[in-house]
Parts: sequence; structure tokens; C-alpha cells
Amino acid sequence: MTQNAMLSLVPRLSIGLPVYNGESFLEETLDGMRRQTYGNFELIISDNASTDRTEQICRQYASEDRRIRYVRQDRNLGAVANFNHVFSLGNAPFFKWIAHDDAYDPRYLDTVMAIIETDPDVVLAHTAVRFIDETGKEFARDDARGGYAGPWDSAYRYPDSTTIGDSPSARDRFRQVLIGALWGTHMFGVIRRDALARTELLANFVSSDRAMLAELALMGRFRAAKERYFKKRFHADVSWALSQKELKTKLSTGDVAYSRRLRQLKAFLSAPWNKPVNLPTKIACTGLVLAHSLRTVREIMASKDAHNEAIAKEWHKPDRDAA
Repeated sequence: MTQNAMLSLVPRLSIGLPVYNGESFLEETLDGMRRQTYGNFELIISDNASTDRTEQICRQYASEDRRIRYVRQDRNLGAVANFNHVFSLGNAPFFKWIAHDDAYDPRYLDTVMAIIETDPDVVLAHTAVRFIDETGKEFARDDARGGYAGPWDSAYRYPDSTTIGDSPSARDRFRQVLIGALWGTHMFGVIRRDALARTELLANFVSSDRAMLAELALMGRFRAAKERYFKKRFHADVSWALSQKELKTKLSTGDVAYSRRLRQLKAFLSAPWNKPVNLPTKIACTGLVLAHSLRTVREIMASKDAHNEAIAKEWHKPDRDAA
């Protein structure tokens, strides 16, 4: 075997798929990865002790494609621990999480790998986003404004901007994530492993992905292709449609009471202090967090929580479940 042939067997990208009872969309997601025009990856599945057909599906795909590796947990660790665990199982210089219910254009990996492999200043590469429903149909879109009308009400919602994290200033990148990364889509981009390993990864509280992204933003730039190759799926069990109590149970199986606001604040405040930025940047980022937290507590969070609770009730109506 030639040296080039041997090198081709070493994956450049590790893809981590943490899953629990994902039979509804899992096959579509795995097929989407297998159809990617970029093929130099390993796909590692960490099954959180699923009780549905997830194990059967995963073992079948692993038997058909040598790039796919299946690991099953003895018990449900909770989503946070499973996401972090699957990261630890990869070895490639680039890493990407995928959710069992999202979908991808076949050109997604080629597009983002071309971005991150050619620019050493980029720590995270991704694409623009489509919002889709259970069937894969795109929500009604206002092309002029870039927003989507969800099936639960008439309000338009806007995917996170492709410019978030793309400033040459570490302070500005931190601010962009703190204020603008609301949907959690950036964490499903391709990330440099060495940079991700320097973060706290995901912590046990709602929106810890934003705190992790804020850490990454201090280490380098985010870059996004304008093509909408990533498809974020909304359905009855998606995290955004769950109440805060349901989310806590999903994230961790430990029965420990805590204040998610305090954990969020602590994570954002600590993010700058062990990162390769100068002291003025650390101080400025700390000030941004304190100012944003005061505004958030005062103006936003109570109404947002109430709205999410209402959405959860809408998704779980008996007539919708029976449809």
C-alpha cells in the first residue's frame, strides 16, 4: 500500500452522533451523512441506552459502512454527558456533532471542510440554515427578510446570522455569540478539535452550547457559507418545544436542583479568563456579560420562558399527537 493510500484511511473529520430513542429520523440522518460528497470521516454513534429501534438501526448501518462505529451506553447518561462522551471517542483534527433529527445537503461537508482547512484563523465552519418540519418540508420563508413562519403561530423567526463570530476582534466575536447565537445551530458546524478541547464542552444547564461557543469565539473566527445546506428540524420532541422541567430531565438524569440562570452567568463570566486574549479583552467580555445579564433578567427571560411553555403545550396537544 502506498503512503498516499495509507493517509487516505486516516479520517480528517470525526462526526459524533449522540442519540436516545431516535428511530423516527435516525435513518434519514445517517443516509444524509453517507451521501456526503466529502467522505474522509469517521462517524461515531453513542447510544444512550435507547429502548426503541435505535440500536437495531445503528448496528445495521455500522455493518454496511466501515466509517460508522456504534457504541451503546449501559444506562441513560443524559444528553449533556452523551454529547461530551462522543467527542472523546474521536481522533481526527476536526470534529462535528450531528443530531439524530437534523438533515443535510450532500454538499455540506465538502463546503465547510474547504473553509476550515484553508484558513488557520477559523475555528468553526458551518453554513446557513433551513427550518424544516417532521416530514422534511421547509417552513414558509420570507426571502426578503430571511425569516420562517412556524406551524405553531404566525410569527416569523430568524435563523442565527451567518456573520456571528466572524469579526477580527475577539471581543466582538464574544459579544456576537452572547447576544445573537440563539438557536444552537453553530455548535453543529465543523470545529477544530484542539480548540474545542480547550473549552468546558457542554455543561449541565440549558443553553450551555452558547457558553461553549463563546469560548470558541475567543480562540478564533467562525465562518459560514451562505448556502442553506444545514436543515434544522422542528418536531414535538425537539428541545425548543420542551418546558424547562422537561429540558432539565433530558439534559441530565441526575436529580439535582439548580438555578440555570446562575450556571449560565458563571459559565459566561469564566469563559474569557483561560483563553489566549489580552487582559483588556477579558475585562471587556466580563462587562458585556454583566450588562447583558441585567438586561436579560429585566426584559426578556420571564416572557421567553412563558412563551416556550406555551409552545410546548401546543406541540403536545392530543389532537396533534393523534394526527
